[in-house]
Amino acid sequence: MDAFRTLHRAGSGAARASLTATIDRLRRKSPWDRLALGLFALAVLIVVATFRAYGVTWDEDCQNWYGNLVLTYYLWLIGAAHAPHWEVLYRYADLYNYGALFDLIAAIANRFSPLGVFETRHLLNGLVGVLGLVGCWKLGRRLGGPRAGCVAALLLLLTPNFYGQMFNNPKDVPFAVGFVWTTYYLVRLVPLLPRPPLRLVVKLGIATGLAMAVRVGGLLLLCYLGLLLSLFGLWQAIAARRFSRLVTIGWASLWRIFAPVTVIAYAIMLVFWPWAQSDPLHHPLQALAVFSKEIFWAKVLFDGHLISANNLPWDYLPVFIGLALPELTLALFLAAPIMAIVALMRRHAWRCERVLPLFLLGFTIVFPVVYAIAVKAVLFNGMRHFIFVLPPIAVAAALVADRVLAWLETFDYRRPVYAALGLYGLAHLSIMVMLHPDQYIYYNGFVGGVAGAENRFKLDYWGNSFAEAVRGLEARLRKQYGADFEDREFTVAVEGPVVSARYYFPPNFRSVTYPKNADFVIGFSLPEADHAPVDQPICKVKRMGALLSVVVDHREALAEQRIAKRPLAAIPRRAPATAPY
Repeated sequence: MDAFRTLHRAGSGAARASLTATIDRLRRKSPWDRLALGLFALAVLIVVATFRAYGVTWDEDCQNWYGNLVLTYYLWLIGAAHAPHWEVLYRYADLYNYGALFDLIAAIANRFSPLGVFETRHLLNGLVGVLGLVGCWKLGRRLGGPRAGCVAALLLLLTPNFYGQMFNNPKDVPFAVGFVWTTYYLVRLVPLLPRPPLRLVVKLGIATGLAMAVRVGGLLLLCYLGLLLSLFGLWQAIAARRFSRLVTIGWASLWRIFAPVTVIAYAIMLVFWPWAQSDPLHHPLQALAVFSKEIFWAKVLFDGHLISANNLPWDYLPVFIGLALPELTLALFLAAPIMAIVALMRRHAWRCERVLPLFLLGFTIVFPVVYAIAVKAVLFNGMRHFIFVLPPIAVAAALVADRVLAWLETFDYRRPVYAALGLYGLAHLSIMVMLHPDQYIYYNGFVGGVAGAENRFKLDYWGNSFAEAVRGLEARLRKQYGADFEDREFTVAVEGPVVSARYYFPPNFRSVTYPKNADFVIGFSLPEADHAPVDQPICKVKRMGALLSVVVDHREALAEQRIAKRPLAAIPRRAPATAPY
């Protein structure tokens, strides 16, 4: 017993010492760092409190299926499951062209989670998004100091297109997180070239591999690494006025940095991508070629016109990126090139360890967009596939904001400016609250907000609002039928992603394929859901005056169809006349 008490006192003392050391470290940190840590804690709390409000999006059902298939594959390898049916995968869209990092982890989590399948995925997706906020903070802090890092994380959190998709975008958000962390490690690499510590090289390889394990486009990050190493070698050769310096640094960088990072990243990618394992060289390049020449036959809504996704105007992507950014973030970002030019004009500004990281930041924003325009990439769903440029944009805007805040400290009339910024922040935050849980449909004031974008640009292209539409229909029918509601069956057709609505059906809702056979039809707009002159909208999901989805009552038209199919049964037959004898 005495030994137990001694052990207990020792454990308590160690815990108190650890807690005291943690508090001391926090006290020594910059106030901006403490504020950033508080921001992350708040973000986690918001995710945990609100993840259930987000609906199932268009791709989530097949992504969930893919994750379970890959999990089955690995369980089969250890003899714990039946052999997976890969032939089904090759017929089911193009999922085999993607790594299964997030979907595999979600499938594993769903084996143990007490939550629903998609609720578990949404919680996990939201926490991955918070990890992206941390990466954005670290990148901003590395480039501009504690204040810039904190502002970068705040700007990204307040970017509705990122925040709204944090919960139910299982491809683009995890890829963006891997992208920003890789960019951070690339920036850390610069001052330690040409012989960085092995630990940093391993971290860079892991971050790159995790991005590649979500989308094969992460191979671009290896190109960024090669470009960075080449520019560093060229810089040193010019400074030394010796071409041999370029060769020496290039060779050292190849085997000390590029080769290890590539091996680590490629190995991680293969772990989470079974299709690539069957042909590690050809299949990833084949997938990259498929995405480079993707064909999408549907038309997209752009500035009020339906345009083929295969023949978009050059400004499609820049316009969507510009309209998806909050006004303040957009203004700061547009000022970044000007401030960079002014800074480079100063004496002693051209230092390798300063210029290369900033160049890399700008390159990660500009190059993907310019390349997509140059090759006339097939794009749809606005800027969804380019969410990975939002964290670097937030960092660039934060670097400008940091300089503006430094200047305001010496400005005599700074208090009114602070007040105006505070009011703008509250107004923007109120917009995000009013859009909840559909923040990703946000458009800034330059197009008149969400209401101004209606019928000019696509709003809820992923069916996030269908969950609310189903709940609204259920509430209306419960009110109409009262205690008899559960004894009745209702048929519902969905013009759009079926699972986005069906997942939220009560037991007495039955999904049907054809709207003409349904009691109710759910669609993105009235023309999509209205299939008969007598159809009436009975539930509309709106945000800030803009329609996201609608439920149409088709029962009257359905009853007319049923009557029309049996006209003779409703008319009494006349007895045949008999001839008199």
